[in-house]
Parts: sequence; C-alpha cells; structure tokens
Amino acid sequence: MSTAEATKAAADATQPAAAAEAPQAASTSASTSTSTSTSPAEGPTPLPIAVTDDNPVLGKTFTKAATKFKTKSPGKSALVLGGTGEVGREVVKHLMAANAFDSVTVFTRRPIEYTGPNADKLVQKPIDFENEEQLKTDFAGITHAFSCLGTTRNKSGADGFYKVDHDYVLNAARACKEAGIEHYSVCSSMGASKTSRFLYTRTKGEVESDVLGMGFPRASVFRPAML
Repeated sequence: MSTAEATKAAADATQPAAAAEAPQAASTSASTSTSTSTSPAEGPTPLPIAVTDDNPVLGKTFTKAATKFKTKSPGKSALVLGGTGEVGREVVKHLMAANAFDSVTVFTRRPIEYTGPNADKLVQKPIDFENEEQLKTDFAGITHAFSCLGTTRNKSGADGFYKVDHDYVLNAARACKEAGIEHYSVCSSMGASKTSRFLYTRTKGEVESDVLGMGFPRASVFRPAML
C-alpha cells in the first residue's frame, strides 16, 4: 500500500461516517487499559524494525477528520496487527501523527523502533495468534483495530500463507469481536473473492466474508491495488 492509501485507511477510521473506498472498500454497520499478553517463544531476541525515518505529512482533510474524531469521541484507543509490515508501518506512523487516539498498541512478534510524534502513546506487546483466549484478554479495553497482518506464498509457502493470512487474521478478528472492539479494519486485496481460483485472492475473499459476518458495530475492508 502506498503512503497515500495508508493515510486514507487511517483517516477513514477517524471519521464517524461510513468508510471510504481505498481504492475499493466494503463496510458494514450493526445494532478500555491494555492488558498483559503472552510472551513470545524463547530464542534470540529479534532486532527491532524501524517504523519511521521521517514524520509523515498529513493533509488538511486528514488532520481535520482526526481532530473532529478526537473531539466527538474522546478516550478511544487503537491496536495494530502486522505493524512491522509495509502496510502496517505506514498505518502506525499515520495513526501516531494524527494523535486521534489516546494510545496505539502494536501487537507484534518483533519489536519496533519508533521516533516520530507522540511516541509516548505507543505501546508494544508480544502476541500469540494461536491463543484466542489470550488474544481476547490482550485486546480488552481497546476500541479500534487495524489488521495489516499478512505474508507471501514465496516467503511462507502455500500452507504458511493461508495460516497467517486466513487463520491468524480470523483468530484475531474473533478475539476483537469478543473483546468489544467498536470498529475493525482489515487490509485485503483488489480482486478478493472467495470463489477465486487463485489462492491469494480466494483467501482474502474468505477473510472478508467472515469478518463482515461477525457482527462488529462497524467493520471496514480495504482493497489496495498493489502491495
């Protein structure tokens, strides 16, 4: 996702109106202290991943939406899944720069380095995507979720890709629903369809269908053209 698309995704979450397309988005509407999370598997401490080397330039519309959201909905908090990836890093730094949330918690298996604005509001916690009960505990009290989790078939193989992009994403989504997340946003893909003959777009389509059927008060699906 480009910086502009990540900016749009973060801005949409701060607007009380229905989510805009980025470039295609599906949204649905129906009817807070972070807690301890599981420790990562033992082993060498992974090197931190730099999330930002500069401060993002926020447009007037973005800034206005963030200010309006914070004024109308004070005390909100956000979590980011997959915050070390290409999309996740952009989402994290735009959420931090927008300053619309009281805190932004990044759940990740690898630590991140963040030197941008509002760094005091960034919380980092390890995560175990296979332990849904612990996920519910970890997510309790947070109001908004951004799922940018994903890998590639080349990197993880077909089974590994499906485990991360389908199983882990839906495990986290179910836990978010149980934890009372108000707005769940997930990064999908252009062409996503659960009837696709291609593994990538079929997996994304299955995830979209399941997430939108979970009954979140608000859910948004973002379909970037190219990652």
